[in-house]
Amino acid sequence: MPEDSNHRHCKVCGKVCSTNAEVCSPTCRTKREQLLSAKRTYTYLLYGSVGFLILVLALTVVRV
Repeated sequence: MPEDSNHRHCKVCGKVCSTNAEVCSPTCRTKREQLLSAKRTYTYLLYGSVGFLILVLALTVVRV
């Protein structure tokens, strides 16, 4: 089955949108920005937690 490349699908809701757009509406754009912001925050928290655990481990090993 040949693919029709005249359209894309919205990355938030899945509706059809134009070929040069990532999302179909301003509402979906806002949702996408919120999702990306939350993902970025969780990533920073993850790296911060791992860094903190490594620091605690290093300080524990040095004390002994």
